[in-house]
Amino acid sequence: MATTSDSDLDVGELVEREGHETMLPSVTRSMLSTKSFVASEVEAMPSATGSQVEFPEGPTDVGGYERPRGARMGDIIGGRYIVDGQLGRGGMGRVLRVKHQALGKPFALKVIKSALAINPRIRELFYREARLASALSHDNICSIVDFGQDEGFGLFMVMELLEGQTVHAKLRHSGPMTAKVACDVMWQVADAARFIHSRQILHGDIKTENIFLVRTPAQRRLVKLLDFGLSRADLGRTEGVDGTPEYLAPERIGGAPASPSSDIYAMGIVFFELLTGRMPFVGASKDVMRMQQNQPLPKPSEMVPDLDERADQIIARATAKNPAERHADVASFMYELRTLMGMLGMEQQGGARRRALAPDAARQRREHDHSLKAASEIFGAVPLPMASCDYTGRVRAANPAFLEFLGAAGDAGGLQLRDSALPEVYPSLFDDLQTVAATRRPLKRVIYLNEGGDRVVEAAVVLAPAPSAAEVTAGEIHIVLHPLRALLS
Repeated sequence: MATTSDSDLDVGELVEREGHETMLPSVTRSMLSTKSFVASEVEAMPSATGSQVEFPEGPTDVGGYERPRGARMGDIIGGRYIVDGQLGRGGMGRVLRVKHQALGKPFALKVIKSALAINPRIRELFYREARLASALSHDNICSIVDFGQDEGFGLFMVMELLEGQTVHAKLRHSGPMTAKVACDVMWQVADAARFIHSRQILHGDIKTENIFLVRTPAQRRLVKLLDFGLSRADLGRTEGVDGTPEYLAPERIGGAPASPSSDIYAMGIVFFELLTGRMPFVGASKDVMRMQQNQPLPKPSEMVPDLDERADQIIARATAKNPAERHADVASFMYELRTLMGMLGMEQQGGARRRALAPDAARQRREHDHSLKAASEIFGAVPLPMASCDYTGRVRAANPAFLEFLGAAGDAGGLQLRDSALPEVYPSLFDDLQTVAATRRPLKRVIYLNEGGDRVVEAAVVLAPAPSAAEVTAGEIHIVLHPLRALLS
């Protein structure tokens, strides 16, 4: 369709114009009462990510997907990772030891099972979660350094190579941990969970198989949390319920999505397992899930001589059947765990150990948190309506101006654009969201909003893909609205 000179803008030009306001003055009334129409499509702008993206930003056409063959010694994956051998197998596929062709540095590379990789939902999850994981940095989280799709071997993810063993393997070979060791491991797991929750990210499958004990030169005990958000793609384990039955919170078995509370439930199960060397519930998946819903956990102190009763209390609260009765957040869990560690004479030792792990970590996290708070304050105060949503129109975040624009009360939680009046004035909204999600290119539209009477406001709507490095909104679409001029109908 034809475009007008006033409409032909770049994102950088969406600023206040002489004689026009930067707010949409009475949009709520016009959107809720008067239907309007999309006037024109503006030329797509250059991608915000430019040519820096080396791998696909999302699922490709599954119809043309060919079943990849298994990787062997000497094979090159992703054009630069030479296969040295196999490290193991998991629910999502094989984990290989590889060496970067140019750097010579070793890494662990996970190749996703072809049976999973051809599933559109799992491919979408893979790209979304891999982008999230690669943007995080924490002492107790395994770093994701690369990901993508190889024509011959399928989807792959590259991680730092860890020397050591999983907690699951440690328990199987050596039996339960002492209370002090269990607390130390649990503290590091909890700190990793606290960190990702503070970034509005969930793990969804905390279990001893996803907790790795790293062998370090100084013989320190360093714990790494693996596969957060990724193992949920392996649906076969629980017959359609995401997660591992032995660690699954009762509400998730009932169909509720993963939440911070369900991660806390899994941490309670892990703590029980560390102290006792066994799972609280065993058996067929259906039987275990039934026990998770109806049967309280045994007390670890009944199995472990001289165990402080505070361990029982922490685990009982974390694994309460009612999510409202669990710890309010991971910080509350850590507060009670710290009390137990103090009773065991670990508090000072634990603090010294954490300082030794990374002397500058506290300062770096403080600076990062301040940056996040500053960005949040700017986002909340900016007068232009702004939001982030997925391609279906489910809103993750929106500033007050956007909520006022839609006439929505409260916050953005649970807001669906389909339920608002926006599609009435922007009929191609959902087609455009899918286009931006698929092409990873920004798109701009011009809409006309009737304010009542004979006054009409011409407004630009910019849809842009979130940067691949975004911690939370990667894979989503950012929306910005800006008035251009007032017209007479």
